[in-house]
Amino acid sequence: MNGEMNDFDEQELERRKKDQIAYREKKKTSNMFLFVGTICEVLIAFLLILGLFILSAFIVYRLLDGIDTDTQTVIFNILLVITFVGGLVGGFFIYRALGRFVIKKFKLQEKLRDDVLNQFKTTKEVKAEINKKNNE
Repeated sequence: MNGEMNDFDEQELERRKKDQIAYREKKKTSNMFLFVGTICEVLIAFLLILGLFILSAFIVYRLLDGIDTDTQTVIFNILLVITFVGGLVGGFFIYRALGRFVIKKFKLQEKLRDDVLNQFKTTKEVKAEINKKNNE
């Protein structure tokens, strides 16, 4: 009886060890994916803000040339706020779409943790998953 328990215990320990290694690999891959993605998101948002800033400056100083400077300053300040907020929000949307593309392109579904994958799901995919859970 002791021999059977030791075999079972060794098999169970080996299975747990493999599960732990797989979990650590997923965690490492997920953390690296999020780190690189965050750097890309910051760069995308910065470039988007810069582009919108140049567009705002062009609008104010070229298209609104005949208006007095006080009005130009007010319009430019309003456009700066819109540019900053728009660049950040636009960067988030582009980051999410780019993340979905990279996950599908490189088939990372099995290599990333579920919580990371859930961040990049579309509303349609989330609703389908909720309906699936409700039907079970």
